[in-house]
Amino acid sequence: MQVEINILAKKYAVAFLNIFSNEISDKNLEKWIELKKFFKKNRMIYIYLRIPSIPYLTKQKALVRISQALDLNRPITKMMLLLLDHNRIELFDFVLDKIILLYRKKVNSKLFKVSSSHDLTEREKEAVTEFIKSIWHGGVWTEFVKDEKLIAGLRIQSLTFLWERSIAKQLRNVKRSIFKQVGIW
Repeated sequence: MQVEINILAKKYAVAFLNIFSNEISDKNLEKWIELKKFFKKNRMIYIYLRIPSIPYLTKQKALVRISQALDLNRPITKMMLLLLDHNRIELFDFVLDKIILLYRKKVNSKLFKVSSSHDLTEREKEAVTEFIKSIWHGGVWTEFVKDEKLIAGLRIQSLTFLWERSIAKQLRNVKRSIFKQVGIW
């Protein structure tokens, strides 16, 4: 089931980028990320949009209002309305993820999730971003997250990259070393 959803979402995303690639910018990408967060936070919207007794026009107006409130551009609104027309609005999260992923691939930029054991200051965030830019020669997007499981340290991760310096990693290495010595690993 999940494979079918991913294939279908990718088809919509590719078609979207083929048609609207001239109208897309990094500014749009930031708004789409906000939209993705909005839909993830308000999961019940999909259920309301699937209720057959609610008139189609009301559903359209709701999506247009969301679009206006988040100041979205016309193409992404059209995608929402198209999915509503095709009775596949619940795929919008997946389609939006694929659009963002394919757009980043097209412009050679990556999202790096930076996990730290404590909240970072703006200066520290800038230093981490500069470090990532020195490693990755392309566009860099960063998302900072607090993860107390690291104990002390930093973890930088993208879809194809992982860098970690933390006490948690050192403890995992010690554990692995001990398991190797006794033949369990």
